[in-house]
Amino acid sequence: MNPMTPLTLEQLRDLAPSYVLGVLDADERVAFERGLQDPESAATLEGDLAAHRTASELMATAQPVAPPPGLKARMMERIAAEKRATLAIAAAAPLVAPLVAPLVAPVVDPVVAAIETPREMVTDNVRELAMARRAEVATATPIRAETARQTPASRATRVLTPPTPPTPTAIIELSARRTARRAWWTAGVLATALAASLVVAVDFRNRTKSLEDRAAQDGARFARTEAKLAEREKTLQTLLAGRGNVVLVNLNPAQPAGPGMQVFWNVREGKAVVNAYGLAPVASDRAYMLWMIRDGTPVPLKLFTPGDDGRAIVASVELPTTTSGITLLAVTEESSAGATAPTMTPFLVGEVPTKGATQ
Repeated sequence: MNPMTPLTLEQLRDLAPSYVLGVLDADERVAFERGLQDPESAATLEGDLAAHRTASELMATAQPVAPPPGLKARMMERIAAEKRATLAIAAAAPLVAPLVAPLVAPVVDPVVAAIETPREMVTDNVRELAMARRAEVATATPIRAETARQTPASRATRVLTPPTPPTPTAIIELSARRTARRAWWTAGVLATALAASLVVAVDFRNRTKSLEDRAAQDGARFARTEAKLAEREKTLQTLLAGRGNVVLVNLNPAQPAGPGMQVFWNVREGKAVVNAYGLAPVASDRAYMLWMIRDGTPVPLKLFTPGDDGRAIVASVELPTTTSGITLLAVTEESSAGATAPTMTPFLVGEVPTKGATQ
């Protein structure tokens, strides 16, 4: 999720329960808090947040809490909508081909068709040459001929020299020149058409590649979103399936400004959800270990590592279906391979309440 993208009121209301529980990731939390800065959204969400905080407090005091109406339906509809969008993008590439096909079809040059019959072409050239010759004769300057002997009363006459018909050699030369010009013009048209076809083909290939890359990115984003939604659904199922048997354990640090952790323990099903924050990053061969102190003995529960923002949400942590004998939950830093006993003093410790829990 892009934290700079404004969320709709419906999206803000969908995220309100997770915001109250503190299970939003960093981008979602920033986007949600940005939405709360809008007066209209804040006024509408004020009642929702109060109701969700009340529900969270009820879960912590082992009171039955019903999920918000239509929550699962809205989550499943969002998953279906994102899947439909991804499939539509992936199907767009094959639909582009019919639109581009006419642009890359072979170009039929009318000049090439015109020179396919040499005999007719030569006849046309001869006819054009004769018409040009007649025009030259009509505009030629008259040639003065020798004046014939006349009687004293007669006048001298001028005689025009008759036109000279074109020779076969001139006709052939003119036809060859025009044929050569037409051949060069045809070659130019074909070269231009070929270049245009190459440009269209390259553009089509680039567009297809862009669509394929976008489809792959959307597919990966959809997979990540689907996994995240599945994890959240599992978290909600763990919290809501307790039906009044959810115990909240707050693990506090030795320093007031240190990290913190909340453990929502569904005693009914023996599962818990861990919400940790403010944790320092650890080396690649190190991890944090959650322990329970049962009858005075530390028992390892779960290894986990925080994200870049120092937060960690761990679902489906296996715990007993009774709080009997379990007095504390604690966190230490251990080897990523695990440990059977703590190697350091726990830096987070929380007392397990027994009120309302199954004994």
